Amino acid sequence: MLGSPSPVPRYKVVDLGVIERLATDIIPGLSSSGKIVTWRQGEAQTFTAVLFEGGAETLLRPPEGYRNSFAYSVNDRGNSVGWSNTTANPVDSASTVHATFFGKQRGLDLGTLGGLHSHAYAINNSDVVVGVSDLENKEQRAFRYAGGKMQPLDALPGGAYSVAFDINNAGVIVGGCGIPSISRKPLVHAVLWRGSKPKDLGTLDGEGSSVAYAINQHDDVTGVSDLDGEETVFLYSRGKMTDLGIRGHAFAINDARQIVGTLAPPERGRPRGFLWENGIVRDVNTLIAVDTYRIEAAYRINDRGQILCSGVGNGHLHALLLNPADRSK
Repeated sequence: MLGSPSPVPRYKVVDLGVIERLATDIIPGLSSSGKIVTWRQGEAQTFTAVLFEGGAETLLRPPEGYRNSFAYSVNDRGNSVGWSNTTANPVDSASTVHATFFGKQRGLDLGTLGGLHSHAYAINNSDVVVGVSDLENKEQRAFRYAGGKMQPLDALPGGAYSVAFDINNAGVIVGGCGIPSISRKPLVHAVLWRGSKPKDLGTLDGEGSSVAYAINQHDDVTGVSDLDGEETVFLYSRGKMTDLGIRGHAFAINDARQIVGTLAPPERGRPRGFLWENGIVRDVNTLIAVDTYRIEAAYRINDRGQILCSGVGNGHLHALLLNPADRSK
């Protein structure tokens, strides 16, 4: 159900600066305590991850030998993860790309599971990291990194591909795993790992594919599933997957079960960020007072109710933090 515009602006907008539109898997991160990671292009035309913490900005340099750094997720300690690559072009398919941990010093190369590429997608408050890595045989496998060691997570029976997108503070991990398919189209199912064993969350109609992108501290999960030939956003809670009636992409869920993401654009239209709560989906653009920006995506929401977005303003893409106008609500 699409909600009506809010008569009183619910959020105040903080502009974090211009960001370049690079790839669909390069997005900013937000912790539950309000720390933020994004990226910035320098004079050498390379990109460096940036940490926003307590009003200060810190550049997160890549490891030695790497040119670009991107941070995808940040925890309450200010530690973040993402990846770095070795060529000036940040999306060069021939570049070596490694998952990277960013602390207070130069980035730490987390290595791979034997292949050339790895990406880190999430870090929890215990500094446990999850993501995806190439194996030596070039298959991709979800990983968990802790105590200085990267370990593969089991795939579903018969599946060769897996990826981990999020982890909560209890160490529960979500993502997707390939499953056997009799058609030419590869199939992926949303999964949840407790330890290294995956649980298949299935799909909304028992057919097609699904992927889990985020989990909260109550083990509520959100992602997307095929339904009637389209991708729709789901909420998985207490063993049941529910269609939220949103054609688009879900990125994050907080402990209040508020979900943010991107609404699929109409023909020749532009995508719009959404907020789903209590059965109602709202266009984020209707929840702010300023019309300087057109918010295209809502990427993160924390337990303070802050939403991290991207929006177009004055012809450029900006990273935007939406702070609740009334924290008492």
